[in-house]
Amino acid sequence: MDDLFLLKLEELKGQKLAIATITRTFGSTLGKAGFKMIITARGEIAYGTLGGGCPEGPIVRVGLDVIKNQTPRVVRVFLEDAKTALGKISISGDGDEVHVETNCGGNMEILVEPYSPRPMLMVFGDTFNSPLERTVVNVGREVGFKTIEHNPLGACGQPDLASTTLDVKSINIPEGAYVVLVTRGVNDAPLLERISKSPNVNYVGVVASENRWAATKMELERLGVDRSFIERVHAPAGVEINSILLEEIAISIVAELIEVRRKVENAQEFGELARAVSSESTR
Repeated sequence: MDDLFLLKLEELKGQKLAIATITRTFGSTLGKAGFKMIITARGEIAYGTLGGGCPEGPIVRVGLDVIKNQTPRVVRVFLEDAKTALGKISISGDGDEVHVETNCGGNMEILVEPYSPRPMLMVFGDTFNSPLERTVVNVGREVGFKTIEHNPLGACGQPDLASTTLDVKSINIPEGAYVVLVTRGVNDAPLLERISKSPNVNYVGVVASENRWAATKMELERLGVDRSFIERVHAPAGVEINSILLEEIAISIVAELIEVRRKVENAQEFGELARAVSSESTR
């Protein structure tokens, strides 16, 4: 695989993209198997080529649909001569066949697949080898989160996860992160105060009893934390599944993370669509 492709993908890794790859060719084509193209959510070709401009426009349109629906598609591009082609470019109703007027005469099979950055899940703990913390970290990673664990006693999840001290002032919460506190309550208020200053955190959950959470809320109010943030905190964290075991509670938390993540993604897609419609209407 081309190093330049990997470098560009690394550069754009924080964005939703579509990657178009020629998987097979038949007859005469400028593009060959393995040619790649990176398409951004703005409809721009950020890298690569499929062999020429004619088929790339329709593939960009397919790429935008793939980014929106997060579903890969296989497109067949027919590079026909002027006598065979119905027009310069025609696209089938489902968009999976593209006919382009060229002098090549061959055709290509192109896989267009979505690429989305994994959302960040940050898990804070202060107990050695907690089954609850370990399960949230491990299962969260398995369902598609990029997981970072903060525990002064050592990471109890996957061995390649980051482990740091709970130095609250040094902790940075990235935009759009999902945060779970699996702690005994000692650092909850100052940690939540720190999180409240982070931009656009998608989820904050605290594993706590109702009484402990009530006391934490009072402390947050005393610290001057905005009430709108306090009301967004999921406490006790997790959906109701009649869980008893610590591992079951962890599964309920991951289920809530998935539920919130899908709502966030749907809202983002609706926002992108609304902006596109608004832009089109003002032209």
